[in-house]
Amino acid sequence: MSASPAAQKRPSPEQAAACFARLKQAIIDRTGHHYYADKDALLRDRLDRRVAATGCRGLPDYLSLLGQPVAGPVEWQELEAEVTIGETFFFRHTEQFDALRRVILPGIIAHNAATRSLRIWSAGCAVGAEPYSVAILLEQLLGERMRHWTIDIVGSDISQRALAQARDGRFSNWALRGMPEDRKAQDFVPCEDRRQWRIIDRHRRHVRFRQHNLLSLLDGAKGPDDARDGDCRGFDLILCRNVLIYFSPERIAPMLAALGRCLSPQGWLMVGHSDAIAALPAELRIVELPGTIVFRPPGPDAPAVTPPAPQHAAPQPTASETWAARRPTANPSPAAVVAGIAEPPVATIRALADAGRLRSASEACAAAIAAYPLDPRLHFYDGVIAQAAGQRTHAEAALRRAIYLSGEMVMAHYHLGLLLLDGATPEAGRRVMTHVAKLCGALPETHVLPESDGLSPRDLIERIGMRLRARRPAREV
Repeated sequence: MSASPAAQKRPSPEQAAACFARLKQAIIDRTGHHYYADKDALLRDRLDRRVAATGCRGLPDYLSLLGQPVAGPVEWQELEAEVTIGETFFFRHTEQFDALRRVILPGIIAHNAATRSLRIWSAGCAVGAEPYSVAILLEQLLGERMRHWTIDIVGSDISQRALAQARDGRFSNWALRGMPEDRKAQDFVPCEDRRQWRIIDRHRRHVRFRQHNLLSLLDGAKGPDDARDGDCRGFDLILCRNVLIYFSPERIAPMLAALGRCLSPQGWLMVGHSDAIAALPAELRIVELPGTIVFRPPGPDAPAVTPPAPQHAAPQPTASETWAARRPTANPSPAAVVAGIAEPPVATIRALADAGRLRSASEACAAAIAAYPLDPRLHFYDGVIAQAAGQRTHAEAALRRAIYLSGEMVMAHYHLGLLLLDGATPEAGRRVMTHVAKLCGALPETHVLPESDGLSPRDLIERIGMRLRARRPAREV
């Protein structure tokens, strides 16, 4: 008895596996999203959504659709939108916007006072919250002077779907979380359904959007304005935050170099805390600011504006899952780090680790713990630094000490969960992550988790979900 037509058309597991491998490589080659190299389950979930949306019978059928001359390019745009994580919100990572407000943008404004012009690029802007946030911030800084300035903010993204939403300028209450109500009323108008807000036209007119694949920077330095005037250089500020996390390590330094070439001689480049920088190209140097680091061309020696003394301690960024390893400089004495300091030098330890000087950071942490043995933050950073250095036993012990000293330190639980998930006891890691989710669920949505890069409880729950889904046993393809 012969098989049914449906059964004859169903691909074998071997065919489906081969198609998945081809699709995965095609996605990485086209988008640069090396992020998915070890996340088959997560990528398969996203592919399944597109297979279902297009009515294809399976991965071989979908692969054929992508190769069609007319329908293929259209579907590639949808797939690019699907595999790009576009979650964002206004003024995300407050410590970085504090640096923009206090140092970077005032310096640019002072330097460009004669021309009264600003040129800013938000690379990987998703649905536009970042470039619109910059427009709002510039109005706060310039006030009435803004109408005499030429301000050009370009937002770029690989996803046409995200750019269409950015141009529309409508945002949910969730995207505006954390904004004071009076500020929201000044910068947005409520939509008819009262569940969305639209950014006002005076901000919209300073921002324009272009589709752009950052990989093109590695193929002739084509920037977001290349089609317009062939000039992708001269940006006063480039924001490329939480984008480089997608790329393979060997592509990150060339990408940074290419972005550096797009800056003006006095320009600034800001990346995200989660972006793992393996090496710093010669085109850029590090500038450390409170709560963050930024990059500049080699010329300028100091920020153009000295930041005012904050009225209260600014929130400090946390250790990301992978620490940035940068060109080493002279190591300070660990004793010098804590000598004469009335409080634990948490910011100094973090700055050393951010600069890739893990040994110095570890030594400074040990000296600080000797002086302040009951501070859970020091044990937390001791654990994360050891985790980054591959010292798993040390890392686990330090993180457990932090939890013992402060059972509600969510990020210590989270990093312990990461450590266990990637080790010999993944089930224990899952139990820890379940506990982290419960801790987050008991907190207000507007709460910012200490030592977390400005994450909200919901943000961390989403990260946990992605990590756990990525570790599920591979299902039949």
